[in-house]
Amino acid sequence: MTSVVSAATLPLVSVVAPFYNEEASLRALLERLVKTAGTLDGRYRFEFLFVDDGSTDSSLQAALALRAVEPRLRVIQLRRNYGQTAALQAGLDSAHGEIIVSMDADLQHFPEEIPRFLEKLEEGSDVVCGWRRERQEDWKRRWPSSAANYLIRRISGLSIHDVGTTYRAYRREIVRDLRLLGENHRFIPAFAKVVGARIDEIPIENVVRPHGQSNYGLGRTLNVFIDLFFLYFFTRYADRPIRIFGKLSLGLLGIGILIAFGLLVEFVITGRPVVRERSGWFMLSSFLMLTAVQVLLTGILAELLARVYFARDDRTSYQIRGEWPTPGA
Repeated sequence: MTSVVSAATLPLVSVVAPFYNEEASLRALLERLVKTAGTLDGRYRFEFLFVDDGSTDSSLQAALALRAVEPRLRVIQLRRNYGQTAALQAGLDSAHGEIIVSMDADLQHFPEEIPRFLEKLEEGSDVVCGWRRERQEDWKRRWPSSAANYLIRRISGLSIHDVGTTYRAYRREIVRDLRLLGENHRFIPAFAKVVGARIDEIPIENVVRPHGQSNYGLGRTLNVFIDLFFLYFFTRYADRPIRIFGKLSLGLLGIGILIAFGLLVEFVITGRPVVRERSGWFMLSSFLMLTAVQVLLTGILAELLARVYFARDDRTSYQIRGEWPTPGA
């Protein structure tokens, strides 16, 4: 009886692995997770969450079949393919653990490295990120990723090398209030930094995925660079958008006033009808000052929306079709 009670008080680790058409890798992934969890008996308890992001093959059936041999496995099926970010959000929302480990289901991430993530958390980290120090992908993935990592570090102030990998470990309180949209899963370390989390990294193995085909392409790379504009805004002005809109408004207003003042000086000195003869400059000055007013009003609206955003909101970016076992069972 004493051992049961002590086991129940051990920290619970939730391993979240979204998958899309990964039928060939799920069994091997679970076997390796179970074996790794076994090496941590007496220190941690484990649950495994496989999130089906609308697979079109037999991945869901394969995952459900695995529940017969591993009762700690939970399977969540989304109604359609929402994308990796929404699938990860579903896993984070459903996880019960004090510690959450997120990873890919295609065996590019090694479950055997989970103890190293946990050791880093034990040292006091709030978020531990994997660092693919020796990446095995071709240059078409490495170079854009390196450029994106550099820009993300400069914008967010992060010191870690690899922001893009999903192989991470988090304390639950850090990700509890996250609301990930679009493809923002790669920005989780930046979001965590905003709330004061201590972020560290460990080198991890990186191999070419043994099964399936990568869903990463040029279009996704371009999306990352577009999302950097949002990251810049979020990390600096999310709780005070009027600051950035106000600065832009003042800049436009200042240029407009400067042009108008120049036209006024010319009129006073020469007496020439500058509005007619310098109509282009006059129109530009008027346009800039009107735009400044519009930008300022947009900033006020953004300020109001920010207050709505930071209010409690339980809406999600996904819908669950089924969950095994059923909640509360």
